[in-house]
Amino acid sequence: MYINGLKYACSTCIKGHRSSHCSHVDRPLFEIRKKGRPVTQCTFCRDLRKTKQVHIKCACTDKKGKYI
Repeated sequence: MYINGLKYACSTCIKGHRSSHCSHVDRPLFEIRKKGRPVTQCTFCRDLRKTKQVHIKCACTDKKGKYI
């Protein structure tokens, strides 16, 4: 179920691979995270990596746009 644009499901449905169809409102709900590895670079460093093929660790002092 979606609450404020975030996907939630109970632990039983998550373990049973039924998180998309969970409608249990009486059980504790957990947020369903997105698939894949989490983003670790800011948008500026990510754009550099895509356009100029610069593979650097993000060391920006201004971390705005990070984890988008």
